Amino acid sequence: MDIGESVKILGIDPGLATGLAIYNLETLKVEWVQETHDGVKGFKHRFLRDIRRVDSWSVENFTLRSSNKFTADLHGVEIIGWMKGEDYWGLNNPEPSQHMKITRLGTKDKKADSPITKLMQEADFPIGEGHCRMALSVAVWFAAMRLKHVPTLELLKPRD
Repeated sequence: MDIGESVKILGIDPGLATGLAIYNLETLKVEWVQETHDGVKGFKHRFLRDIRRVDSWSVENFTLRSSNKFTADLHGVEIIGWMKGEDYWGLNNPEPSQHMKITRLGTKDKKADSPITKLMQEADFPIGEGHCRMALSVAVWFAAMRLKHVPTLELLKPRD
């Protein structure tokens, strides 16, 4: 399938607790969110079931740099390694700063101002620790930046 034909996108925020979210391009709504636990062990079976429900997927990338200001938990790297080994990795994987900037989940803006948080609230999905919200941010980034989906781009425009 050509990514231009995508209707449902699975966004993934990999880690010890992994967030998954399905974003629908036709309705401009989040359809489903799920959090898995236990790194790659908890993720892979859920992912293999969920990819049948979507047309495309995008995974938050993780690049270990000396400038990272946290103690690196490498569960996300293990998930990415599994995905690469199983040929599920592609070129549509944003760094956290890329998707968070466009969806306004950055530290300078209030999280409540983000269209991602509003989508989660409108669908009555809990915000929780934020892994599912981050996964939705990845899916919306993919729709906007890779598919150039005009309604999603409009959704992301700051309101006056």
